Amino acid sequence: MVYYIEFSLAFIFEMQAIAISMFIFIYFAQNPRTRLKRQHHSWLVLLSMNFLQLILDLPVAMSFYYRERVWPESNAFCLVWVWWSFSADAIALYLMVWIAIERHLLVFHSQELLRGQWRKLLFHYVPIIICLIWPPIVYLGLVVFPAQCTNAWDFGTLLCGPPCYTYTGTYGIYDFVSNVSIPLLLNVLVNILLIIRVVKGKMSRQPGLNWRRHRKMILQFWAISTLHIACWAPLVTVSLIQMTSDPLFMIDQYTTLEYILYYMPFLLPVTCLFGIPELVSKITDFICKRRTNVVAVGNLQRIRQTLPQVTVQ
Repeated sequence: MVYYIEFSLAFIFEMQAIAISMFIFIYFAQNPRTRLKRQHHSWLVLLSMNFLQLILDLPVAMSFYYRERVWPESNAFCLVWVWWSFSADAIALYLMVWIAIERHLLVFHSQELLRGQWRKLLFHYVPIIICLIWPPIVYLGLVVFPAQCTNAWDFGTLLCGPPCYTYTGTYGIYDFVSNVSIPLLLNVLVNILLIIRVVKGKMSRQPGLNWRRHRKMILQFWAISTLHIACWAPLVTVSLIQMTSDPLFMIDQYTTLEYILYYMPFLLPVTCLFGIPELVSKITDFICKRRTNVVAVGNLQRIRQTLPQVTVQ
C-alpha cells in the first residue's frame, strides 16, 4: 500500500515535471537571444540533465514502486541503472556548486574574469564540462569495474541494493565524502557567502553593481539551491550519523529519505519556471484563453437548447 501511494505521487509529479521542462526548452529554442546569455547556460545544462533523469532513471524507480521489484531482473540492467543514477545525482550536485560559484563571478567579477575568449573558456565552459564528465568516469570505476569486490544485486530492493564498493570502507567513504558531502557543504557555504555579500553590497551601495539587473538571477539561484539542500540534507545527515556513531540510526526511515531525493528532479522544472516570468505569463494566458473558449462553447450549446424549435412544413 505504501509503495502504491509513493508510485501514484511520483507519477503525478513526473508528468508535470516533463511538461514544464518541455515548455522551458521550447521557450529557449524560440528565444535565441535569451538562450545565449551566459547566466542561463549552467542551469540549462542542469535542467537538461534533470530531464534525462525524468525520462531514463525515474520511470525505472516508479516501476519498482508499482511492482515492488526491479524489472527487468537482470544483473546487466542493475549495473547500468545504478551507474547512471549515481552519476546523474553527482553531476547535479557538482553543477549546483559551480552555479553558486559562477553567480559570484557574474555578480561581482564579471568585468575582470569573464572578458576575453580564453577567460570565458576557463571560467565558464571548462567547469561545466568537468562537472558532466568526472562523475560518470568515477562511477565507471566504482560500480561497473569494482577493484576489490563483486556486485550482488537484490531485485527486491530499490536500485538493486547498494553496490559492493559501499561495503569496502575506503571507496564507500571516498564516494560519500567527495561526491555527496563536500558538494552539498560547499553549496551551503557559497549560498551563505553570497547572501552576506549581497546584503553588505546593498547596505554599502557598492558602485558599479546593478542590483536590479542581478536580482532575478540571484533569486532563481537561491530557489534552486534551497531545493537541492532541502532534498539532500536529511539523507546526508542520517548517513553521516550511521557511519560515525550509530549504524541503526533511523534505519527504518532510510528508504523514505531515499524516496524524498526523487522530488529533486520532480520540483526542479517548476522552480526554474518561476525564474522566467515571461514564460509564466504565456502559460497563464494560454490556460485562461482555453478556459474562456470552453466556457463560450458551453454557453452557446445551452443557448441553442433553450431556443424554440421551429418546424417548416
